[in-house]
Amino acid sequence: MDAGEMGEDVLSEILVRLPHKSLARFQCVSTTWRGLIAADYLRRRLPLITSGVLFHDAPRDGASRGRQQAYTYACASSSSGETGTGGVAEADDMAFFPCHGTSSIIDGCNGLLLYYASSPRQAFHVVIPTTRRWAALPSPTKKTLLSVLSFDPCLSPHYRVVCFTGWLPRGATVEVFDSERGAWREHALDFGLDSDAMSATMHCHGGALHVLAYTGHVVRIDLATMACAVTALPAPVSYRARAGHCRGRLRYASSDGSRLRFWELVDAGRSEWTLKHELGISDLVPDDGKSSLLLLQDTAPPTFLFMAFHPDREVVYLWTPGKLVAFDMAQRRVEEEWAFGSAKEGAQLIQIWLFPFSRHLASCLA
Repeated sequence: MDAGEMGEDVLSEILVRLPHKSLARFQCVSTTWRGLIAADYLRRRLPLITSGVLFHDAPRDGASRGRQQAYTYACASSSSGETGTGGVAEADDMAFFPCHGTSSIIDGCNGLLLYYASSPRQAFHVVIPTTRRWAALPSPTKKTLLSVLSFDPCLSPHYRVVCFTGWLPRGATVEVFDSERGAWREHALDFGLDSDAMSATMHCHGGALHVLAYTGHVVRIDLATMACAVTALPAPVSYRARAGHCRGRLRYASSDGSRLRFWELVDAGRSEWTLKHELGISDLVPDDGKSSLLLLQDTAPPTFLFMAFHPDREVVYLWTPGKLVAFDMAQRRVEEEWAFGSAKEGAQLIQIWLFPFSRHLASCLA
């Protein structure tokens, strides 16, 4: 049936109710369907894909003991939309990617996964589980020490892979693969800080890589020019600290062990921040012990780790063993939660992504 037979408005109402993977496949039905699915109007009505994660799943049996646990990609099904309702995130079937068994997931960004194999030679692949496409990258010229994937589905179908190949006293040497050019380029970075102070906690947004430094700074690396800018943070950097973006502004999440604090950058040049929200255990687990999170199943005190900001709303995503929680900071309530892994008490959440289904995501690697 063509859109002309039922009308584009009716067809759009049907399309927004379909799973994202079905939308990706239905672009092949006709040029009319492809145009509707790629349109910004439809993208704005679709919910964010909030389910891309990397986690370690506990061994199911003794056969896997002694073997290094690999990162796994999982998709979380949306709940019915009622506050506090739960869903389950199951490992996605990556069998369509022929190198899945011989390489490992080392990073991901907004719907794309970066796979790496070290032998017989360095091999990188970029994979999209939503559209089930993948692409092999040419090998970089040098051995990589750390690799990061950068992709913004709202801006472009192109992505970058940044490979750190060596450390300088106050910078690093890198090779950057740009999918638009289809080639690697070498660069030297000047962090403006001692390299020993740089952490491995990074965040990609708007064509820039933000790296937290243990000196209490964030370094912004412009991936187009490779220029670095340093901004002082409002609170110390710990292993729990994270950077992210909400409503186009850089935010910083810090923890003192008892409370989470969320800051927003006002002026990068003056390192000026404003405190947006605070969150404690008592906000998540009421004093009467009746918690919608179902965390009080034993005597151990609940713990929460910050994972991500919602890009458009005052919602934060928190990890407690076996469960991911979306907490609405404006309404001060749990909005949604998901359980992870087959052995949920052994799952360790590493990273989540919140990204829209867009024409750039649909056409990436096409």
